Amino acid sequence: MNIHFQTREQYLFIHRNVKHLLLLWEKDHRKHLYLVIKEEGENLTLLDPGEMYQEHVFDEILPIFFQVLHTETGTLATLLGATFLYHDQLVGMYYNPYDPSEDLYFFYIHDQQINEIPDEEYAQVTQTFTQEFPDYCK
Repeated sequence: MNIHFQTREQYLFIHRNVKHLLLLWEKDHRKHLYLVIKEEGENLTLLDPGEMYQEHVFDEILPIFFQVLHTETGTLATLLGATFLYHDQLVGMYYNPYDPSEDLYFFYIHDQQINEIPDEEYAQVTQTFTQEFPDYCK
């Protein structure tokens, strides 16, 4: 069976080592979250995690999911691609949804806000990401 959702706003991301699919219907102000339990090529097997789980994840990620970054070349709209722990601190990896092959950006996440990672820690954070998510780095 092939199912297609009638929204262009479909976002895959990893949060706390679980792959999710976030669907947003802007005109209805609706959102839904699925767990990705299996991936085969372009096919995903999804599981509805229930309302309580959805609300918990929404509380954690929606305030920080979409970010506008100010870079040396201007501003850039980014999306949260993954979260992971580095020395017991939650880190968010952000990417340009219009060109996912561009640079990745990393920030500490604390109190529903993103914070810059000190230069002396940044290389270690990116190395941790590369080890935990090798598929992103191909």
